[in-house]
Amino acid sequence: MPGRNTLLLFATALLVFAGTIAIRAQGTGQAPTTDPSPTQEERTLAKGKELFAAAGCVNCHNASGDKPLKTGLPLNERGLSTDDIARAVNGRLKNKTEDERRAVTMYIASLMKS
Repeated sequence: MPGRNTLLLFATALLVFAGTIAIRAQGTGQAPTTDPSPTQEERTLAKGKELFAAAGCVNCHNASGDKPLKTGLPLNERGLSTDDIARAVNGRLKNKTEDERRAVTMYIASLMKS
């Protein structure tokens, strides 16, 4: 009955293998999904970036504010406070709504290097 013993050994090995896979599969479940929708802050920053580009600010500063200017440091290296940025934005974007100016201010502030 060597054939029967081989078959029994093969079946046992197959069950052990399948059990091991099942046990390991239980521990690899996907992490709970998070809501992929952007937060209010992310939407505001995206809107600010869009308005920054549309207003032509990227021509002098680049989208990341890292373009050196003839008058000094790049925008992102100036260490401007949020109040300083808001004053400049309010002066240059007078035709925009308060929310739009706030979005641009938040976007520029996000570019500042520490």
